[in-house]
Amino acid sequence: MVLLPVALGTLAGVSLADKGVDAWVYAYAGLDHFYNLEYESSIANLRQALELAPDNPIFLNFLANAYLFQELNRTGQLDAQLYSESNPFLRSEKPQLDPVVMQAVKSLVARTKDICRQRLRQNAQDKIALYALGVAYGIEANYEFTMYKHWYAALKAANKAKEYHARLKELDPNYHDANLVLGVYEYAVGSIPAAVKWLAFLVGYRGSKERGIELLHTAVKHGKLVTTDAAVLLAVIYNREKKYEYVRQLLRTLSTYYPRNYLLPLEIARTYLKEENAAAALAEYNAIAAQVEANATGYERVPRDRLYYQLGALHQRQRHYAKALAAFDQVTTESGANSVLAAYAHMRKAEIYLAQNKLDKARQEYQHVLSMPYPEPRAQAQQVLRALDQRKP
Repeated sequence: MVLLPVALGTLAGVSLADKGVDAWVYAYAGLDHFYNLEYESSIANLRQALELAPDNPIFLNFLANAYLFQELNRTGQLDAQLYSESNPFLRSEKPQLDPVVMQAVKSLVARTKDICRQRLRQNAQDKIALYALGVAYGIEANYEFTMYKHWYAALKAANKAKEYHARLKELDPNYHDANLVLGVYEYAVGSIPAAVKWLAFLVGYRGSKERGIELLHTAVKHGKLVTTDAAVLLAVIYNREKKYEYVRQLLRTLSTYYPRNYLLPLEIARTYLKEENAAAALAEYNAIAAQVEANATGYERVPRDRLYYQLGALHQRQRHYAKALAAFDQVTTESGANSVLAAYAHMRKAEIYLAQNKLDKARQEYQHVLSMPYPEPRAQAQQVLRALDQRKP
């Protein structure tokens, strides 16, 4: 990966149709952008790879995944839980799915399936076709689950992904990239609640959480294309299992490879919040804010209003009132007068002034909330103002 910028630099002015250009150079560049959340650049590089190898099913899957995760990121599903303090106030602001992008994802998945099935008709032991076909079904399971909440369709697609990768492992036990799909399937089915597990067993779905984790570790250690994906999924699983120190180890390692991915340190901070270690969480969020203020590459994409609201809330919780007020000032300045998060930042500032017995300043903040077009915070502000008015001089 270190050599990629040099390699790409030497390609300036060279036609992509030139057979001397290795399509994997563009594919690897696209993956580096992908894991750094730079989806437009990732898509551009992957399109260049496909220009050189239009029927490469692995490249088609890369591109489908890039479009899917670009949409997951745009709709707030990648960072949905990373700013816990602001989440209750932003639920109604999630954008709708882009039908054009989702159709592009589905079309790429369908094309991959067609190419792989044709290759398998010619050679039933085509390992690349088996692998890519299983991945295509895995992508389908992902968007059915995350985007459309079609649980049965997602499980059906996941089962197909598992079948193809199980066949691949029978052909080649050392094809460790297949362990990612198999590991996720084992863990997911093994995690089905006991109340419905008997039904899953009856229809042929069986899995083991422990076996799933073992397979993912093997994918990390021995895989060629899926090591990063497997590490991310292990972090998700260990989060679910409340093994937060393992999560932090994985995410810190990933951060060294993908330093422009700001979601990784945000997730580290969130693990400390889950452990109710506010001081450690605050240190992580402060480090992220320092990167934002330093204009570190990639961190310009951090939503400043949500970050500073999180910081303000944590400082307020620890009674660092001056720092909390400064953070909430960043929210009101960054968000503008029409932001619902700015309204709640004014509410938080009012709470701090009340705690400091600065009633006039508290009233000013509540009055500011009343001037904003958000019914819920306005109702709360009115209630507190009425209580203040009833206080005896």
